[in-house]
Amino acid sequence: MFPNTARRLLFSQLRKTPTARCFSSADKEFLVINAVGPDRLGIVSGLTELVVEKGGNVGESQASRLGSHFGLMMLVSVPKSATQELQDAVKALEGMSTSCYPTEDPTANRDSPSVGYSGHFTLSGADNPGIVNKVTKILVKHRLNIDEMKTFEETAPHGGTTLFHMSGVATATAPLTHSFDSSVIKEELQELGDEMNCEIDLEDMEDDQYSASFYAS
Repeated sequence: MFPNTARRLLFSQLRKTPTARCFSSADKEFLVINAVGPDRLGIVSGLTELVVEKGGNVGESQASRLGSHFGLMMLVSVPKSATQELQDAVKALEGMSTSCYPTEDPTANRDSPSVGYSGHFTLSGADNPGIVNKVTKILVKHRLNIDEMKTFEETAPHGGTTLFHMSGVATATAPLTHSFDSSVIKEELQELGDEMNCEIDLEDMEDDQYSASFYAS
């Protein structure tokens, strides 16, 4: 139901690591800027221009068109003396709902929890009310965090049925509990898929970005 080629393409797009630039944090502050509004020409250009005008720099970012709206989230560095000016300028953007959140220096040395398990989950099939909630409830039940997720709808080639697709990465921090068993999670997801007339898979994964030591002690 979800061809392997399409699955690999969707997952490769999802797992692309955003380009991050090196920031010098001595005299800079870091902000996460979020902006949503009706889709139109020049949203990204206009917002990034504000950052550049204040002497700032764009690091990681994600953007997507959802329905008739466009959403953009980005991590920026800006001189401390211009932080408030940038926040005021962003909030004054016409036709956009915006917010700015102070955050830590992404290059700062700090301890981060190691990954005990990482899995790639996919779903494809008939669209059902509450389908995302039901899948994520199973993941949360087994103490899995959703690190990345993407969903989209499409019309089936024949019959006009709406198909729903979901792909993402779920992780659990180490050490894993003795009761953790990915095969149990996979079974529950497959049972849910049978109930909702769709295919749901969870594949164990290990790569450079999500280095998992399965059943880490």
